[in-house]
Amino acid sequence: MKDSILLKYKSFGVFLIALVTIVTPLVVADELSEGNDESQEFIFDDSLLFGGGYGENYLARFNTVEKILPGRYQIDIYLNNERLNRQIIKFVAEDSKRVFPCLDVSFWRETNIISTFIDETLIENGQCVLPESVVRGVSTKFDSEQLRLDIAIPQAYLQQTPRGFVDPNSWDAGDTAGFISYNSNFYQTTSRGNGSDMRAFYTGLNTGVNWGLWRLKNQSSYHYNEVNQDSQDSFNSIRTYAIRALPDTQSELLLGEGYTRGNVFGSLSFTGIQLQTDNRMLPDSLRGYAPVVRGLANTTAKVVIKQNGVSIYQTTVAAGPFAISDLYPTSYEGDLLVEITEADGSISSFNVPFSAVPGSLREGQSQYAYSLGEVSHYGSGGYLADLTYEHGLSNALTLNTSGRIGKDYFALSIGTVLGTEWGAFGFTTVHSSSRIAKYTEYDEWKNGWRVGVNYSQSFDSGTAVTLAGYHYSTESYLELSDVLGLRAMLSNQDKFVSATYLQQAEMSISLNQSLDDLGYIYISGSKRQYRDGRADDDQIQLGYSVSFGSINLGLNFSRQYTSEFATQNSFADLQIGKVDTYDSNRQKEDLWSLTFSMPFGSTQSNTLNTGISRSSREMNNYNLGLSGAVTDDKTWVYGLSAAKSSANNSLSINTQKRFNQAALTGSLSIADEYQQVSTGISGAVVAHSGGITLSQNLSETFAIIEAEGAKGAKVTNSWGTEIDSAGYAIVPSLTPYRINKVTLDTGDMLSSTELLNTQQQVAPYAGAIVKMKFDTRYGIAVLFMTSLTDASVIPIGAEVKDLDGHIIGLVGQAGMAYVRAPQANGQLTINWGNKVGQQCRFDYDLSINDKSLQRFPVKCILIN
Repeated sequence: MKDSILLKYKSFGVFLIALVTIVTPLVVADELSEGNDESQEFIFDDSLLFGGGYGENYLARFNTVEKILPGRYQIDIYLNNERLNRQIIKFVAEDSKRVFPCLDVSFWRETNIISTFIDETLIENGQCVLPESVVRGVSTKFDSEQLRLDIAIPQAYLQQTPRGFVDPNSWDAGDTAGFISYNSNFYQTTSRGNGSDMRAFYTGLNTGVNWGLWRLKNQSSYHYNEVNQDSQDSFNSIRTYAIRALPDTQSELLLGEGYTRGNVFGSLSFTGIQLQTDNRMLPDSLRGYAPVVRGLANTTAKVVIKQNGVSIYQTTVAAGPFAISDLYPTSYEGDLLVEITEADGSISSFNVPFSAVPGSLREGQSQYAYSLGEVSHYGSGGYLADLTYEHGLSNALTLNTSGRIGKDYFALSIGTVLGTEWGAFGFTTVHSSSRIAKYTEYDEWKNGWRVGVNYSQSFDSGTAVTLAGYHYSTESYLELSDVLGLRAMLSNQDKFVSATYLQQAEMSISLNQSLDDLGYIYISGSKRQYRDGRADDDQIQLGYSVSFGSINLGLNFSRQYTSEFATQNSFADLQIGKVDTYDSNRQKEDLWSLTFSMPFGSTQSNTLNTGISRSSREMNNYNLGLSGAVTDDKTWVYGLSAAKSSANNSLSINTQKRFNQAALTGSLSIADEYQQVSTGISGAVVAHSGGITLSQNLSETFAIIEAEGAKGAKVTNSWGTEIDSAGYAIVPSLTPYRINKVTLDTGDMLSSTELLNTQQQVAPYAGAIVKMKFDTRYGIAVLFMTSLTDASVIPIGAEVKDLDGHIIGLVGQAGMAYVRAPQANGQLTINWGNKVGQQCRFDYDLSINDKSLQRFPVKCILIN
């Protein structure tokens, strides 16, 4: 009975101690926050803790707002919530209550601030400068968990830059490395009757070596075909060239095999030099066409810009005239509504006409392309000089000109793009002068003209004419490609194939009509008219689509021609106007199709789709299919389908699996008259300073991830990509001149390794192979259950150090300390003060286990 009463008193005492421990800090915090509702600061008073080592302000270091000790840290720096860069910053203590980042004067100048507070003498001394001594109203906030420093500066003290601007000084040229990217496919069909059996194998190769800003690249392919045991193969080097960026002029230089621009004249392959504007270097808000919006504000006002009822831009402007030149390009149609809300609440608005056709440039922007070399079309076609220049004079007017010079050939174009309230018009006039064969009976110069008009506009009814065009050519107008083809026919008496030869006129149109919730209708079509008996080429497409939640329905009609135009005359016949042309296998086909799709199963990863198509050539088809992902990470996808047509009934299956080192594909079809099977593999081999790493297929710009010991960590930005046993992975695609975030997830990473940072950002040059190193820490994960030899608990916050004095962990509640032991056995020290009796050490011996967290009780011996 006595023991029971004593137990009750002990329990009540523990309850009182717990109550005081919980309530007192809240009361203290409430008193501290009294009279300051905007910012409440909560502190932990370590004098409330019982036991040795407490009550000596050891935990007071965690009461600072930044929660950081003086020292050097590698951190991400953000200015007004936009990332600047990552660098090592020293944090210093101004007094006992504040730790601030040591940002020198050169750092502040890089942020494009406008300030008169900087003492120029500090530049020579290299002193740290308090943020408030540089810019009035500046504030800094450090997040120790994310190692992120946020700096807030009033907009009035910053030089304005376009939205999406990435400082060219931060563009990464990448490392010296080489790669081979491949795409191989094997295809086989076996006839069930008297048809032919076929086997085909294809491999496409894209190889390259990077050194500084130079990229040396080659594209090549290998083909093998076998039909009824009759085989042939070939290897072709398609293109070899060197290319580099010229950031000072926002241009790109190419040496080797390239292609001319095809916006005015037809694109031609050539070998030589090319210099052209690279618009990818511009911020997103300056790419594409958008007008400059000018207005007048009477007070500090809010400006909102809307297009088709949707807000696309909002900013605050000072009193007086303003100009907004960094609108993101949205579409080629839709006037802009500008609303100005003054400080007193009054609102005014005006419209800015906005319609454009290809070739429209922003006011003040220019772009060019210059190519010089030898034409590769139809073999060696002699020299080529090609120049295009475009300049935006105003919101409404863009001028352009192009010139092309070849052997016995000259062409010049002059054009303009004009924006009006009735739509945007593009006008182009081209003159060509050519001679087919010099020093022969066909050496007469021919002069011809081509004129073109383009139009684009949208209407309030929801109708948009995205592009309508008309081009007319006189009989003597020739493209350089046609001249080269005629010369080749004269020399070799070979047939001449062309889509533009004898063309008289071309018309095209694209109409789009929104029906709101009832769906969407589109119409597009084109017509080419030719001379001398060549048949016209007509194309038309009509479609309707509607969605009911996740259910989609589509109805389409198309008229198409399958043919190849060629001449079968001698060159002399062509010159005297005797032209006998033919369209081999030219057939007209009208095709109707109805499609339906909906989610299948309990998840959205599987889709059931069905369709019916009917052809004017009596080729009717009915199909039912199911597609989706086998795995949650969508690295393994599949497709199943059954089809019934006028000629065959078939069942087929296809699948693709993305691995870290490559991607595999496969398909199998079984039909009444044949059986088909195919397999494929695509991937890449990257050679870099750390060795050789296998990868999925690569794009132009990619990254090498280095994370030593982090095998199994997954790259969240790339499906199926993870760190290999050598500590490397390849992110196969990055966007050049833009901030790319690369994040690692621990995934199946060994527990003996810890990622010290899991996300990095990089802005690469086009074609760069950038290396991104993620720091890791090695050790055996263990939770030490520490206590002193007299069974007393070691204070919370005590530091656990290895033999080199590095802090590898902190003691938490009940003496628990999570650390990564550098070795399987050794000695560690715990320190919770500088006085005698505030340090201890212990020995440990662990088993090497990468699969689970070990728990290990230890007795720590005091160091006197």
